[in-house]
Amino acid sequence: MEAFQLLSRGGIKFDKKRFKNDVELFNGKSKSDSGKEQPPSTNSELPVELDFFKYAQGGPSKRKGTNLEAESPAGKKRKFTKEDEDSEDEEDEAEERKPLPQRHRVTTKGNNVPDHADTFEEMRERFQLSSHLMTNLSKYGYHYPTGIQSYGIPILLSVSSFDPRLVNTLTNSLQSRDLAAISPTGTGKTLSYLLPMMAALGAPSGSSQIDSGSGVRAVVLAPTRELAQQIHNECLKLAEGRKWKIILFSKATANTLKDKAARDKVDIIISTPLRLVASLQSGSLELNNVRHLILDEADRMLDSEFHNQVQEIAAGCSRADIQKAVFSATLPANAEKIAMDMLKDPVRVVVGLKDTPLPLIAQSLTYVADDASKLPSLLTYFALPYSPPVLVFTSTQPRASSLAEELVMNGIPNVDCLHAGMTKKEREDAISRMRKGESWVMVSTEVMARGMDFKGVREVINYDFPTSVQSYIHRIGRTGRAGREGKAVTFFTDEDGPYLKSIANVLLQSGSPVPEWILKLPKPSKMKRKQMGKVKRAEIVNPARQIGKNDAIKKREMIEGSKRRKAKDQAKSEQKVLSPEAGSNS
Repeated sequence: MEAFQLLSRGGIKFDKKRFKNDVELFNGKSKSDSGKEQPPSTNSELPVELDFFKYAQGGPSKRKGTNLEAESPAGKKRKFTKEDEDSEDEEDEAEERKPLPQRHRVTTKGNNVPDHADTFEEMRERFQLSSHLMTNLSKYGYHYPTGIQSYGIPILLSVSSFDPRLVNTLTNSLQSRDLAAISPTGTGKTLSYLLPMMAALGAPSGSSQIDSGSGVRAVVLAPTRELAQQIHNECLKLAEGRKWKIILFSKATANTLKDKAARDKVDIIISTPLRLVASLQSGSLELNNVRHLILDEADRMLDSEFHNQVQEIAAGCSRADIQKAVFSATLPANAEKIAMDMLKDPVRVVVGLKDTPLPLIAQSLTYVADDASKLPSLLTYFALPYSPPVLVFTSTQPRASSLAEELVMNGIPNVDCLHAGMTKKEREDAISRMRKGESWVMVSTEVMARGMDFKGVREVINYDFPTSVQSYIHRIGRTGRAGREGKAVTFFTDEDGPYLKSIANVLLQSGSPVPEWILKLPKPSKMKRKQMGKVKRAEIVNPARQIGKNDAIKKREMIEGSKRRKAKDQAKSEQKVLSPEAGSNS
């Protein structure tokens, strides 16, 4: 009966005159009443499971048209017009673009810290941001600033007596502020320095609006080629609509910039330190016109591996009014001291708690006894429902390749691998497959734990214990990005036990549960922490694969040697047969 009422209300044309007898049977009407046609009931209650379009709730229909009717509060019917629909769409769009409240506490330290801005529109009014930048922000979904963007952008754009018309002159640039920003992974640090950098540069070098000088005007340094590529892509988004010259520094572009005419037209260079230092030492690149120097992943850039190279680049940026900024999700005390020594009158901004991941990431610790038990535990994990894509981190390149092979041989679908031992083409292809959603499980080393932004990553698994607290935070920071929830699982063995307390403290600070027995563990000493994650592990994750492997290799080599000896003996016999014939002919 309810189905008949639902179908007869509208949306389907039902000829009641033609099927009058059937209608009477359904309605239980007598023949005397059959001649009277009554309108279908619209007030009868409809079961919830059949109320697909919320007719019973009396809500307005979403169907587009000019003849739809709805009940007004006064009981009168009114018609929905095109203007009503447009106004509703505008209200919905306004609600979507409404700035979200800050989720993290932001602390600042420094002299005369500029006021933060809650919206991009406020930034536009205060700092006269160009219409091109505002259009590109809106186009790529930047409707409201995150915590680090609300504070970092005004700081980098502020001067003591700001005059937008003179933002590129020496007088105002001398008063620009340096910045040290510490913000969790996935909070939009890249935009926090790209937007003010491009706003301060004003216009491309080829424009006649400004006096840009000759040579590169801004440099962004990143520790890995993949992160540099990602920053370059974000920079191109902001540059749409204008002819900015933005270079992703490589061997090919380094050769191109040997020509001074080409070099003088460059606005921004994004590079790894070693490649840039090589060009500086060869004399094919000059940085004396650089006005903005940015260090992304600053804790990595200021450690022993990159520190000397960064110092050489900073020394090459000889312009007196250069503005410097360092950004990172983690910044240990020694790296922070080096950074502060580089900066002039800096402002220090910390979003949330320092060296703590986002609370959106559900973290857990899993005991696996020894290294051989990790693979069965991981296979058990993938046998249960999981949310791809998943990142799995190992300690070395051979272990990453070995684990990827094991997962493939055990039937895990769409497994991929990424580490620094692969060629540039292989790494680019792996990242491309990951971004397209073709890879469900990506096995990697630390190369991907630095700055790489895959917004769809749902879960992270630390197959091998991280080498430090900072390493752990950057690893799990690949999930839970841009306000999305994530999950992080860390395997630990008996050998990792002494270092477990350091990771457990991170879990506590971010609100994840920690077993009571872990909290009672002693805190590792400073000397002990240096050995964290450096446990010697086999290059093959499944030792069982090695059983009989050496015997098989030895057997294969014996067969090949036997074939070579046989071929050699056969050649000798043929030579002996030919030699008597040659003697008889003579």
